[in-house]
Amino acid sequence: MPSLWPQRLRLSATALALRLSLPLRVARSSLPALLDALSRGTIDPAPLDVLDEALARADAITVRLPFVPDTCLYRSLARFSMFRRAGHAARFVMGLSRPGEIEGHAWIELDGAPYGEELDPDLVVTYAYPCPRSGLRSGEPSYAPNPCPQEPAA
Repeated sequence: MPSLWPQRLRLSATALALRLSLPLRVARSSLPALLDALSRGTIDPAPLDVLDEALARADAITVRLPFVPDTCLYRSLARFSMFRRAGHAARFVMGLSRPGEIEGHAWIELDGAPYGEELDPDLVVTYAYPCPRSGLRSGEPSYAPNPCPQEPAA
C-alpha cells in the first residue's frame, strides 16, 4: 500500500499557498467571482479528514503571519476551495445575527449542514454559493428566503 505522506504534503502546501494568496484575491475581486475562481481546478481527491489536516497545518503557519487575516471568512474560503477542488460538494455560506449587535459569520456546508462547527441559531443566511438554483439538488435546504443574488429581469 503506497504511503499517503506525499499526498498529505502536497495538500498542505496547496492549502498554505491558498491561504497566503487570499488577502490579495479578496481585495481584488467580487465575492461571486472569487468563489467561482476558487471552485475551478482540481487537486488530489482526498477524504475530508485529510483535507482538514492540510488546512490545519496551513493555519498553524499563517496564524503567525501578521499580513494573513485569520477570520472565519478566510478560513471558510480556503476550506471551500480545497473541498470543492478535491471533489466534495461544499457550499460557502455567510450569515448575520443580531442578538444585541450585528455579528457576521462565514462557514461551509456539506449535504446542506454546517461542516465542522455548531452555528448560532440566530444566524440568518445572507449569501450562499453555489446558489440553490445553480448547483444544489432539489430538496436540499435553503436557510434564507433567497440567499442568491437576483438575476436581471428579461
